Amino acid sequence: MEKYIQRLSFVITFILVYVGAAYIYLSYKGFEYRNGTFELVSSAQAFSWDENNTDLQEKQYATPIESHIALNLPKQNIEGSKKAPLTIYEFSSLGCTHCADFHLNILPKLREEYFDTEKVQLVFVDFPLDKRSMQASMLSHCVNPFDRAEFLSFVFSKQREWILTREPEKYLISYAKEYGLSEDEALKCLKNDSIAKEIMFNRQEAIDKLKIEGTPAFLISNSERNEIIYGISNVTDFKAYLNERLGKSVIAEQQLIEK
Repeated sequence: MEKYIQRLSFVITFILVYVGAAYIYLSYKGFEYRNGTFELVSSAQAFSWDENNTDLQEKQYATPIESHIALNLPKQNIEGSKKAPLTIYEFSSLGCTHCADFHLNILPKLREEYFDTEKVQLVFVDFPLDKRSMQASMLSHCVNPFDRAEFLSFVFSKQREWILTREPEKYLISYAKEYGLSEDEALKCLKNDSIAKEIMFNRQEAIDKLKIEGTPAFLISNSERNEIIYGISNVTDFKAYLNERLGKSVIAEQQLIEK
């Protein structure tokens, strides 16, 4: 009887510690406990400007990348036109709450002004932070390329569902099935070494050459210069930066024509 009580006490203690640790972790990752379940909240941001903080004002919004650094990044865009003079490379993890915030709340506010007008194109670069995010990224490479942008947004919108389960693969496969893959095709995709190697190569490229350690991060590129933004503050600052880069692109093109 005494051994049974000790064993029961151990199990209860373990459960309490596990639940407590999970709560702290999920709260840190951008989740809140509401109505008996954890929900993804979109208020978390990677970086926030404060007009009264002079230290922040003195920091550069974007970090220039040395011109001699050669980058081998994906070419397939998910927004905008390939003719756009400015390219945003988004380094993102599908399990990252800040990345979900960008896709679900900030990206739609950029679409009409920048992507639909062929001023800017967006290239999504997978930067998985864990096994679950890696599986989600791999499946995004197996759906129809024309559906990839929508699939990425859908996975972000379902983030709390597949992040919190013990069987993320089951949920991710069900999402892929909604975008045309059979269950067998999805399972084969998750075992595709070529896709896994491509994702990890791009991830390591970002770490080694761009010093990216977290997500989201944005490489803003054109023929004049490359600059990296580690995290995003708000849509107003981001738009101001894009307008500044686009303005300089127009000037550079005019100078070439005059020559």
